[in-house]
Amino acid sequence: MYCQKVGIAIAPNSKASSEYKSNGRQVTVLFTSVVAANAPILFKPKESFQTIKVGETAKNEYRFVNLSNDTIYFRPVHSVLPENAATKLTLSKCFCFDDQVILPHQEYTLPVLYSFKSDLDPEVENITMHYTLFPKEKVSKK
Repeated sequence: MYCQKVGIAIAPNSKASSEYKSNGRQVTVLFTSVVAANAPILFKPKESFQTIKVGETAKNEYRFVNLSNDTIYFRPVHSVLPENAATKLTLSKCFCFDDQVILPHQEYTLPVLYSFKSDLDPEVENITMHYTLFPKEKVSKK
């Protein structure tokens, strides 16, 4: 319940959420990232800020670099603030949907495709999309 309230690891995709149209309003989205437990991964957004139109799909990318000689397994977890913006987020594509693995010294970039529904609170002008990488022992099989 707490996670849903503050927008942590929610699965905000639904058919209804993709039916909202742009209303021309713009918001600024701040992208932040952190690696938990001092895992040796460089993890950064391509763009730290984006100004987007509410109701339209936008794209950012995140760069991952394994700085070690070991294979690293991790789980990306996202959060969105303010909390009333979290329930208006639609993630069409995100590396946070699945556990990840990065080989020694491997480098790659993964996209995030997202939008905010047109009924986003009109007082919201700035949104933070934060990602934390949590190391794991190995990728879980489903």
